[in-house]
Amino acid sequence: MSVKRKLFWLVGLATVIKIIAAISIDLGNDEVYYLTYAHHLQWNYFDHPPMVALLIRLTTLNLYFTNELFVRLGPIVISGINTLLLFKLTSSLKNEHAGFLAALLFTASPYCSIIGGIFIMPDGPQIFFWIISIYILAAIVLHNGTKADMNKKLLLFGISAGLCTMSKIHGVFLWIGFISYILLYAPKFLSNIYLYISAAFTAVIISPILIWNIQNNFITYNFHSNRITLNHGIHLLSFFRELIGGMLYNNPICYFLLITALFMVNKGNPNIDRKAKNLLLLLGLPLILIILFTSLFRDTLPHWSGPGYISLIIIAACKLEVPKGASLIKPISLKLASGANVMVAFTILLGILMVNFYPGTIGNKKNDRYGNGDFTLDIYGWKKLRYQFEGVRERNAARGISKTNFIISNKWFPAAHIDNYVAQPLHLNFLALGNINDIHTYAWINQYRKMIEKGNDAYFITFSNNFSDPHLAFNNLFKEISVPVIIAQNRNGKLVRNVFIYLLKDYKGK
Repeated sequence: MSVKRKLFWLVGLATVIKIIAAISIDLGNDEVYYLTYAHHLQWNYFDHPPMVALLIRLTTLNLYFTNELFVRLGPIVISGINTLLLFKLTSSLKNEHAGFLAALLFTASPYCSIIGGIFIMPDGPQIFFWIISIYILAAIVLHNGTKADMNKKLLLFGISAGLCTMSKIHGVFLWIGFISYILLYAPKFLSNIYLYISAAFTAVIISPILIWNIQNNFITYNFHSNRITLNHGIHLLSFFRELIGGMLYNNPICYFLLITALFMVNKGNPNIDRKAKNLLLLLGLPLILIILFTSLFRDTLPHWSGPGYISLIIIAACKLEVPKGASLIKPISLKLASGANVMVAFTILLGILMVNFYPGTIGNKKNDRYGNGDFTLDIYGWKKLRYQFEGVRERNAARGISKTNFIISNKWFPAAHIDNYVAQPLHLNFLALGNINDIHTYAWINQYRKMIEKGNDAYFITFSNNFSDPHLAFNNLFKEISVPVIIAQNRNGKLVRNVFIYLLKDYKGK
């Protein structure tokens, strides 16, 4: 079988598995929150730039189809394109066999294939523009054509890096890597005016982020700086969590191959052009090492460093793909990469079965915190909630207790789930009321919603696995808070969590 035919089967099978996953589970916490972005487009949002919202608008045909498949269709399609781009890029640096190994390593990475390839996250479009940027930069540093062609590539990089940053702010590391390469290995670029025009292109493209933050007192900067500000003392637990998380998010088998290639790349024949190798290292390692260093002093999330590993995938594919018969590394690397893909596919399918059919909860089984710690509940039970709540509301209306069509929440999670799975399908009014650090982008979305008025009632929904006491959140806003209606949610015949539905009566108008 030819290499390209193998690539076709790899992308095709991966896409089928991703589609099965997309239609089999409810949207997760972050996903459904990003869906709220798409309902009201802005130049920037409390947490992230707007590219993920634009992608949702595109794949849902301007929010005409908002089921899980169409919301997630963007990253699924982009992931397949990313695999092809990475194959072509690596093939240009070495050969098609190395390109296919890179495609295998990319597809086997949970970060690239699941976080950025199934779930609708800012990482999906970020990875797309990150790979395009690497492709352009590799062509620049290995350029042997005309100066005019070189200058065009520099401008294209400025556009691509800008779009990457408009997906997620980590895109600035593309410029950090490129400038580092120029200073260390190619200072001649500093005399090229097109380098500065390229930087200007990036600055113009990402300027909406700055303008929006100026208009909103730099709220995004303040929020994220609080997440990464260094604390006093060294926190080894956070460091090892980031280190181990990096291994798991990139697949332990792939991680082993990447680290092996990283240690081998400067020994003997690097099997990759020296300029390309240096560029790739500077595009990958700074992001990875900075996040690791930060984790010594502050909690971090492993997917923050995810794009940095893409460069290492290319290096590993070029280094470990050696001439046939010259070493056992080639067949071993291919077998390991293929096994890593089987492991990821099995994990996805096992996850689908676990989310939908595991009897009961894998979390806390104490009544007051039932289901707490069960990560599967982030993507389970939300469609059922609509009908459970609808029954409670209709009974209250029939008894003359309340006919309110307001639902309120005090946290962005589970506000986004309740908003999209309950309030919108039932055509009810939904608001998130609380501190901006709790409700996030709902502080802006609320202005597009019908506001609750003095004397109105409202429903408040909370859960045993993530309980929030309405008496603490809303006691000063309503004259009375009813005893909750408690509804059991089951999975495969066993209790998975309890839903508490409160009726908050007579809004005071504050």
